[in-house]
Amino acid sequence: MLLSTTANNAEQHSAAEDELALCPHCDLVQHLPLLQPGEEASCVRCGHHLDACHIESVMRPMLYAGSALFMLLLANLFPFVSMFAAGNSSEMNFFDTSSVLFQQHQQWLAILVWLFIQAVPAACMLAIIYLKLGMLYRLPARTWVARVLYMLKPWSMVDIFLMGLIISFVKLVADADISLGPSFWAFCLFCLLHLRAFQVVDRRELWSKIAPNPKPQLAAHAGKSGLAQNVKLCKVCTAMVPVTQTHCSRCHTKVPLRRKASVQNTLALLLAATLLYIPANLLPIMRTISFGETTDSTIISGLLLMWQDGAYPVAIIILIASVLVPVAKIIIMFWLCYLTRLPLAQRQRYSTQIYRLVDWVGRWSMVDVLVVAIMAALVRFDLLMSVYPGVGALVFAAVVILTMLAALSFDPRLLWDPLPEQQKGVRFDAATER
Repeated sequence: MLLSTTANNAEQHSAAEDELALCPHCDLVQHLPLLQPGEEASCVRCGHHLDACHIESVMRPMLYAGSALFMLLLANLFPFVSMFAAGNSSEMNFFDTSSVLFQQHQQWLAILVWLFIQAVPAACMLAIIYLKLGMLYRLPARTWVARVLYMLKPWSMVDIFLMGLIISFVKLVADADISLGPSFWAFCLFCLLHLRAFQVVDRRELWSKIAPNPKPQLAAHAGKSGLAQNVKLCKVCTAMVPVTQTHCSRCHTKVPLRRKASVQNTLALLLAATLLYIPANLLPIMRTISFGETTDSTIISGLLLMWQDGAYPVAIIILIASVLVPVAKIIIMFWLCYLTRLPLAQRQRYSTQIYRLVDWVGRWSMVDVLVVAIMAALVRFDLLMSVYPGVGALVFAAVVILTMLAALSFDPRLLWDPLPEQQKGVRFDAATER
């Protein structure tokens, strides 16, 4: 059930019944109602998720995360996928997606793949278990673990790897027989349990169990922006902090009024991604050696080959994920940076929703890089046929990472802030933190 409060009704709630919250995307101060199990609360202005009340909020995340880790262990113990072609066979284990890249002298690409599909997801699941156990036994360092959890969350890409597996199978099924091992099914369960563990953990609820929400020293009123009331948001633990206070009293993180040089950093990252996107499409992303003949494939040539072979759904997925999404994300992020320089009345109402969309969808561009890693690990038939990653794979991975960092460095609250010359009643030392 989705709940949202309005500015008119918010004043009717008493402090005993609810608490004030500051939206991290539009900077609106609003009341959070008391939620029943299964209910969620969203920002009335931009629709951003603010709070949730989950059933069995301690045990369920622990069980999901613990089960996910067990499935990840099984995924690494048994055969993952086997391939049979022209009387030859090749077997791939889950860890081969990284180890084979090391053997092929693609160390940086191997490290990225290992981090995205093994290390980071496992660390997130361990962090969830630790934090939930900490609610029962008051374990130390919970503040640090919670900070690390939400820093790592965007870089967990097990769902994208699963999509990469499907695309690889479609590419290979016409020329070879594919046999799925027990580790493949364990990985599918790991992917589902991993996603579900994140769904039943809410940041505000988590931090409320670690430490109580500090009361702001300044009186804040619902229906007005935090900037106009000299309060700011701790993006780590969601606490409201006076602009005169440099660090959060709950998580002890430094709290700027806005991300420092947000637009400048975003533009620099976008410019770097734009410059790298050109060689990423010109350089070969994959090299295939068949009967001693070498064939280099770029992103576009691989897409056209899939289309000519009749694999239209896969070709469309690659077109969207590897061509349209990176270009659209770069253009939209440039546009959002431009909007922050316009008067407030001229900004688009739905710019925040567009930002959230490009922030979420941008990571899916990594699917092409993961497909290359899967093909390199699976297609190993010596002179008959072997697949090797090209330098374009690493360059394209850098493009995806840069666009993700650009979205993370952009502060969406700037889309709702008046221009500096239009701001009234804001402390000068707070405004300069931007």
